Amino acid sequence: MRTGADRSAELLEVFRLRSEERLRKECTHEVTAAHDAAPSGPHDDRTQRVLRALRSLPVSGKHIIFSEGPDGPWRVSKIALGMPGNLLLTEQSFGDYEDAMRYIFTARVAALQQN
Repeated sequence: MRTGADRSAELLEVFRLRSEERLRKECTHEVTAAHDAAPSGPHDDRTQRVLRALRSLPVSGKHIIFSEGPDGPWRVSKIALGMPGNLLLTEQSFGDYEDAMRYIFTARVAALQQN
């Protein structure tokens, strides 16, 4: 027998799928170019909406920037729940924080497009 909780879970999944599809459509070349030009902002409305949506995706598996010192270098990491420190350091390292931001944005968009 189907319960109210089952129906809520179904609706949540429909909402998630529709939201991801809309986000995929909004990740245009213009948005990518705007972010590449100024990763720290300010951003136009569409780019800001895409960034907000990418930042609000589930934490597990998300790429983040890890500082190896007070002014860098900046290392790309991945949140891996269950790992020591819940963090998996990758080999990607950047001397410039904005280059690391560009890499993270590209990685998050690529992950979104694969789903």
